[in-house]
Amino acid sequence: MGYNFLRIVVWFVNLLAILGNAFVLFILITSHYKLTVPRFLMCNLAFADFCMGIYLLLIASEDLHTRSEYYNYAINWQTGAGCNMAGFFTVFASELSVYTLTVITLERWYAITFAMRLDRKIRLRHATFIMLGGWVFCFFLALLPLVGISSYIKVSICLPMDTETALAQAYIILVLMVNIIAFVIICACYIKIYITVRNPYYKSGDKDMKIAKRMAVLIFTDFLCMAPISFYALSAIMNKPLITVSNSKILLVLFYPLNSCANPFLYAIFTKAFRRDVFILLSKFGICEHQAQVYRGQTVSAKNSSGSYGQRSSGGTGQTLANLPDFLKENQEVAAKQDPLLEDCAMMVF
Repeated sequence: MGYNFLRIVVWFVNLLAILGNAFVLFILITSHYKLTVPRFLMCNLAFADFCMGIYLLLIASEDLHTRSEYYNYAINWQTGAGCNMAGFFTVFASELSVYTLTVITLERWYAITFAMRLDRKIRLRHATFIMLGGWVFCFFLALLPLVGISSYIKVSICLPMDTETALAQAYIILVLMVNIIAFVIICACYIKIYITVRNPYYKSGDKDMKIAKRMAVLIFTDFLCMAPISFYALSAIMNKPLITVSNSKILLVLFYPLNSCANPFLYAIFTKAFRRDVFILLSKFGICEHQAQVYRGQTVSAKNSSGSYGQRSSGGTGQTLANLPDFLKENQEVAAKQDPLLEDCAMMVF
């Protein structure tokens, strides 16, 4: 790590990423509610961020093992299996996390835009194929440096910063462009969502400011995570020392894994649906039974209150369930019974 404070911070960050995402995965997998598209995407995001925690754990463990004597271990570490494994984990995890965040954002935009079109609802099989494609792409991207396109052995923190060949530079540009395109898509979708909820026909009440603040936090954390990748990649492509190796470690340890620590809180732990799952799980062991009963009552109330449900689901259409034809009422009520977390598709975790 080079700095004592980094040695402390990296342990805090990697434990937060590992424990936070493992907790989210455990709650989502053990929930008695059926697996919905939002839950499925959250599981993928939590797994990707969990892998980032594993990368940081490998780096922190090696730093602890070689403290003050890294020069005696540098060659063995950087050319060995440990550094290649850490590099694979970090590229796979970071790109899968970015890909999943983009899919989650697009799914939320789609759910709001076509809230009243149940025939156009994204099904779990659709999300499965989309994420399968993302897994294959991210696995392929992380595998390339292991087969000679770029390399993980150039720097001690095992990032693909090789620029000696045209293929290695093309690899860095590809990773950079993927992250930039993803960030632009995320920003555009959140802006569209915000415009929708600001629609005068949308009954959002006094929640607009909370929505705006949450969106700002989501986009800001995404930016802080992607900025070090972009900055360091540009530095490598231009082959100019825009930042020293020692300073790059500060940038990459503090900001690069920021999403892995923040995502489980922003997308899961701070949401009402997740808290409900936690309390219901604890109630099975005789703990927090009152809180679990309160959340169960809210779910039943949401199912039976078709008018209020219609307002939540209608997005920017400005229609309530009372104004819809009878066959749509029946479809909405059936959908609510089949999927207690349908609200999660449209609530954008606000």
